[in-house]
This record gives sequence, C-alpha cells and structure tokens, in this order.
Amino acid sequence: MRKKYLLICILLDIVAIALIPINLFLFSIPEYVGIVFTLLVIATAILFILKSNSGKSLKVLMCTCSVIAAALSMLGSCCLPYWNSIMFRINADYHSRPYDYEISSDEAKEDLEYAMKYLKKLHPALYRDIPDDISMQYANVKEELEKCGSISVNELGRKIESIFSILGDGHTYIQGYYDDRRIMKYYRQWISEGYTITGINGISIEQLLAQNSAYYSFEVEQWEYEWLSDDIVTVAGLDYLGFDVKNGIEYTLASESGEVRTEICFLEDYLIWDEYAEFNNISDSENNDESFVRYTIDSENSLAILYLDECTYNNEYIECVRKMFEEVKALDIQNVAVDIRNNGGGSDMVVSEFFRYLDIDSYKIVSMGWRLGFIYINLGSGIKQNDKYNELLFDGEVYLLTSAGTFSSAMEFAEYVKDNEAGTIIGEAPGNAPNGYGEVAFFQLPNSKLFMQISTKRFYRADRNCLDKQVIPDIECNGDEAMEELYNSLK
Repeated sequence: MRKKYLLICILLDIVAIALIPINLFLFSIPEYVGIVFTLLVIATAILFILKSNSGKSLKVLMCTCSVIAAALSMLGSCCLPYWNSIMFRINADYHSRPYDYEISSDEAKEDLEYAMKYLKKLHPALYRDIPDDISMQYANVKEELEKCGSISVNELGRKIESIFSILGDGHTYIQGYYDDRRIMKYYRQWISEGYTITGINGISIEQLLAQNSAYYSFEVEQWEYEWLSDDIVTVAGLDYLGFDVKNGIEYTLASESGEVRTEICFLEDYLIWDEYAEFNNISDSENNDESFVRYTIDSENSLAILYLDECTYNNEYIECVRKMFEEVKALDIQNVAVDIRNNGGGSDMVVSEFFRYLDIDSYKIVSMGWRLGFIYINLGSGIKQNDKYNELLFDGEVYLLTSAGTFSSAMEFAEYVKDNEAGTIIGEAPGNAPNGYGEVAFFQLPNSKLFMQISTKRFYRADRNCLDKQVIPDIECNGDEAMEELYNSLK
C-alpha cells in the first residue's frame, strides 16, 4: 500500500511538470488540463499523507515535491505566456489556409474566440479589464460572423485585425502566411527604374491608408505604409484591401523627377516566389551569402560602418563587433556608424554589447511591465551599469542610420543612443514607439490557421522625461539618403 501511494504521487508529479515542455515543444494542451493535474497532484499528496504508513521525512519530501509540481502545472497553464504558443514548436508550420479558402460561420467564430482568449490572457492593455472600444468591436465582429454562412480566410483576418488594431500596438496582429504567395513580377523593375507606386485603380496611397487604417496594427503611421506597401503588390494583399486581381489592377507610378505613368496588371502577372526570382534574376547567393552583421572601414574618412540587418545576439555578432573595434583602435578611426535601416528587431542584447565599447559608466534603459496571465510584474530600474571593454573603449563620434523599417529592438538601439546622448541619429523615425509593447508570443488560429502574435510586455521609454512619441533623428532625411547625409556630416 505504501509503495502504491508513493508511485502514484511520483508519477503525477512527473506528468504535471512534463506538461510544460510537451506543450512548448510538441503540441497544444487545453489550460484546464493543467488545472486538473494540479488538483490531482494535491489530492494524491493529501491521500499519501493520510493513508501511507511511510515515515515523516518521506511524507515531508513527497509533500514538498507535490507542492512544487502543482505550482508549476498551475503557473504553466495559467500564467506562462507561451502556453499553446507555436514559437518553440518542433517543425511548426506557420502557413495559413489559402487566402480565399472558405470556412463556416461556426469555424470563424471559434477562431475569433481563440484569438480573443489569448488577447485577454496576455496583452498588458487588457490586464484589469477589456477596453470598451475593443469590447464593442468584438461584439460587432461576432455578430457579423453569426450572420454569414461562410467567410474567406483573408476576410476573417481582416475582421479580427479590426479588433487588434484598436490597441495601436505594432507587435500585436493577425496575418496570413500563404504557401502560394503571388508577387507582382514588375515590382522590382519599377523600383530599379526609380518609380514608386502612388495609386491603385485610381485610389491614391494616402486614401488607401486612410480607408484601411482599422485593418493594420501600427504605432507610427509610416509602419502602416510598410504593411500596405507589401499588400499592394501581392494577390492575397490586394484581396485583403478589397481588390480583385482577376479584373485587372491599374498601378499609378511616379518617379522622383515627377514623371507619372500607369501600368495594368492581371492575374498572370503575379508569380510565386521561385518564378518571381527567376523573372527578376534573383539568385540564391544574392539572398543568402551576406551575413546579417558585417562592417567596412573607410580609412580616408576615418569611418567604420557596422551593418546590422537583424538584432541577433550570437557569437557571430559578438566577434564581428569586437573585430571592428579592434581595427578602429589600431587605425585610430574617429567615427563609428551603425546602419540599422530596415532592421526588424530581435534581441536587445545587441545594444548592450555595442555599448560595452563606449566610455559610459551607466546608461538609461527601458523599464517594463510583464503580463503573466493573472499576474503583472514590474521589472527594471531603468538604469544599466555598463560592463565596459576597457581595452577597446571608443571615444569618437557615434552615428546611427535609421528608417521607418527600423523596428522593435532596432528601435530600442536608436532609443538608447538618443536618450543617453550617445551619438547622432540620421534618417527617419523608427517604425514603432518607445513607449509601447513587445515580447510577443506566437499562435495559430485552429481553423483558418491564420498567424497571430500578441505582446506580453509594456515598455517605458529609457528617458521617462521625453514626451516624443517617436525616436526623432537628429538629422532627419529619407532613409535611403541616410548614408549620404552621414558622409556630409563628416565633412
């Protein structure tokens, strides 16, 4: 009898704890399963204490193990932001059903409820209650879904996004990732010729932005433009905006010199990626050979430029930055620039690593609140002591090149430079706000398979006294012109 109760306790403790890695890496488990196992662990522990004739020390040990297992099981299912997230799944498939695939009203409502469940569970803005405007739009969308017989995946994404967009959080959104994403084949050619798309079917880009602002999540208007710019050159994106490619799409193009022309494209002019790459002579080496981090030294202008395409903190980044500063010191370079234009973010550790080469004892950083289910934790003092590389400290001029595509942790790079007066920022304001949200969890809706990501942290600007809604560059210019402006600044 003693062994029976002991084995049951041990087995349930193991299973309760194992639910967390199983959920993170393998497959989804309803939250109630974690709660059920929590109760079972507690019940069997009590039963073991009452029924077993084991000694006091063993009972104390098993009781302690059961309490830990029960706590982990409960916190995992109810508080862990990544419970049922797909971001750590082995061989996860992020692709959605085709954009025009029809699902039933019931399936659409199930997806809506799934999206709202995790929005309410995770997003800091919904910690205490649901804002009225979100509740109202949710009710409107639910009513619309109840009345429809079926709905396309794209239209469902549009409706749910009309709820998410109210938050004004560029990190929280619904999006379709489609297998057969078809891209307008002349787009790359038009760009190389110096043309920009200024209108679709007689509707200006400015009008499209105004008409569709409720269907994109953004903090900065330029980030909405980034979303729209992608959609207007893909079949699924045009469908999302309400255009039917089968009827033909008339693009209005304008050059920098003021020349305007129109081009009409039909379905056959939109190609899947392999065909698009072949049509535009895009080779694999063009996409894959260049590292995400690299640098050049311009001795004539006493300038080192670090090119950072993504905020990935790994040995490659650490070694590249160190090698650059070793050359900077050896050649007595007086200017260091970091190009983070169109860097979509990643880890903010890349910023901390770079700052270790600056002669700064401490610097202002973001503080934050972290939503963990029914728990909300405030983190950070807002000050970081700089663990400097004293043998390679740089005391020259620091420049940062930014664009509207500078986002998330890349924006944070600009924020730290700006708020600590550590250098000069050249270009456009980054695409999200320093007082905003981030640290996302990824999900996939059960029926449409639409991709969803939700912020779990609320960030507060490094310089709490700064009232700017964006990180404003010291030298403002178009992002494409930032490098030219950098060289002008050195003269």
